[in-house]
Amino acid sequence: MLMEITSRYNHYANYADSTKKSANKTADEKTNTPTNSKDKVQEYYEKLCKKFPHINFNTNGGVLASNGNKVTVNLSYDCLKKMASDSEFAKEIEWNLSGETAANSMVYGWAQRDGVVLGGRTVTYDADGNRQSSCGGMRTANEGNENSNITRLQKKYKTEEERYLKAKKKREDKEKIDKKRAEKKIEEEKVAKRRAEKKITEEARIRFDIKA
Repeated sequence: MLMEITSRYNHYANYADSTKKSANKTADEKTNTPTNSKDKVQEYYEKLCKKFPHINFNTNGGVLASNGNKVTVNLSYDCLKKMASDSEFAKEIEWNLSGETAANSMVYGWAQRDGVVLGGRTVTYDADGNRQSSCGGMRTANEGNENSNITRLQKKYKTEEERYLKAKKKREDKEKIDKKRAEKKIEEEKVAKRRAEKKITEEARIRFDIKA
């Protein structure tokens, strides 16, 4: 009888210990998953900042403005998380980011050329990576209706900025195509060379067989 009670006790103890370990493992998984995900986003964010040192990234919500010396990109945190987990999506957004510094300089350059003082310029990327830019707080010394001048100049700068980014993409796409064509040509030349060498080898073998 004593052996039976001991056996039942040991069985219960083992079952309780197994259940406890399983529960702890599940709890750890629930605890670690968000943490790991957060660490991954943080790691990618740090790499992004190193890759674009001239850009100040705002991922905390709200909208911060750029100035003539420093570009500020208001990047949705949801967009950042998607970039951290989707390399193709990240590549697309990073392409746009690569033109932000030049675009900012050009906009302020155009404003200075037109005698306009920009109070601020905002650039935002929403959760889906859609980009928006605008100029605010513009003051102009030109005569006439100030509000009308501001609206006109805002549209003008936005149009010119979009034209610049499209031209940049078109130029880079052309460079990629030219590169692929060059690589294809080199490969075709290698194939032609191998065929010529093979032909020479075969002809030499035929002549040897005839002599033999």
